[in-house]
Amino acid sequence: MWWTLLLGLLAIVLVVLIRSDSRKALGVGMILSLLLPCWVTHSFFGQKIDLRIAAALVLLLMVPFDPRRRIDWRFNVGDWAVLAMFFVQVASDSWHDGISMAHCVRAFGEWSLPYIVGRLTIESIDDWKWLTGMTVAAAIFLAALSTTEAISRRNPFSAVFGERPSDQMGKMGIRNGLKRAEGPTRHPIWFGMVQCLLLPWTITAASRSLNGDGPGWWVIAPVCSLFGIAGANSRGPALVAIIIPYLIGVFYWPRARRPLIAIGAIVLCAGFLLQSQVRTAMEKWEGSRSSKMVDLDGERQHLTATSYRWLVLSAYRPAIVRAGFLGYGSARTSSFPVNVPLGPDALQTKSYFWSIDNEFLLILLRCGWLGIFTFIAISASSVWHILQQSSFLAASDRLIPLAIAASLIAVNMSFVVEWMPGDYGFPFMWLCGAANGIRGTPSAALSVRRDRGQHPASRGRH
Repeated sequence: MWWTLLLGLLAIVLVVLIRSDSRKALGVGMILSLLLPCWVTHSFFGQKIDLRIAAALVLLLMVPFDPRRRIDWRFNVGDWAVLAMFFVQVASDSWHDGISMAHCVRAFGEWSLPYIVGRLTIESIDDWKWLTGMTVAAAIFLAALSTTEAISRRNPFSAVFGERPSDQMGKMGIRNGLKRAEGPTRHPIWFGMVQCLLLPWTITAASRSLNGDGPGWWVIAPVCSLFGIAGANSRGPALVAIIIPYLIGVFYWPRARRPLIAIGAIVLCAGFLLQSQVRTAMEKWEGSRSSKMVDLDGERQHLTATSYRWLVLSAYRPAIVRAGFLGYGSARTSSFPVNVPLGPDALQTKSYFWSIDNEFLLILLRCGWLGIFTFIAISASSVWHILQQSSFLAASDRLIPLAIAASLIAVNMSFVVEWMPGDYGFPFMWLCGAANGIRGTPSAALSVRRDRGQHPASRGRH
């Protein structure tokens, strides 16, 4: 099955490569890989390789053999941040488990590979625009499957490619009378996050369609995406799907910026003042009434699936204090419960807080303070770069980079209450690479200013 799917994907990519170039082949390959089941893997030298990593490796090898492609790679802050993350993880794993080439392979596959492929896929706004059609089609396809799975309670991917492993979640997750759709991923949350990463493309496509720059059916694309995210029936992706359009409005409409920021501040203040009501609403959404009482820091705490998200910080405080610069390594933090120092409450922590739904905490335990610093630097530099480059684009082309920046920010906000597996970590890192690859041309922004009579040389002449 693994080889069949991989060869089928590469056959499609090869056709694109022959008819076009390696940039488009990389883009098509990565978008199509999102439609492949994450649980279908193959072992090489003791390492399980999924289809996305395998496809990315083969696609990357195609680039040097494309005579029509001239790679113009200019190192920026994001590139250095990813390189630092690679070395920090290798150093952490080598410090705890000895020097091994396997550490380099693992770090490269998790951080560098998807980032490099994204970096080589998107180099200009034209690359973004060309890939929109393929991405929108993939988003609508996933949304349709998500909605179908939620209603029918059957996952088409499991029916075709075999049942996914049940170590992350039971075979059937029901919430509010609907099945929590998983699609090609191993958990509904991760499926929802994959669709959130595609939401900026569908929003941009709808805008282009309304402006006569795309097919008419693109108008329904964001609505389909929202239905698909709702099919996952998960709180994290749902909140991200709300935050993304909000941030797009803040970035894209200067006149509405202050009112939108004011609305956001009001919502945050209301949420802070009405914490108990918000917590109750979130727990009702979850649909579970189970709760426990636990002792943390000398206080009795009410533990539910919602309060779990912030109480986990107190539970792992002893491990946080001892994490140091390099943490505890990948071997001790790659499966739950993690194998880290937990102090006198270790039994309670492993029993009640066996998983860590906080990517920042998980990175801190895995790679220490150096790891958390470089991880934040990757996201921050990606957002900063794409926002900076968007200022060099024509006004009509700025929506998609601003939407991508909004999605990166929103997903990072979700990391406070979710951890990031490869199911959506791979497309997230690919998007970071794409964000750092785009380069606007100052001449485009200059022409816009001239059209508006704002060219610096024209000032003072009237």
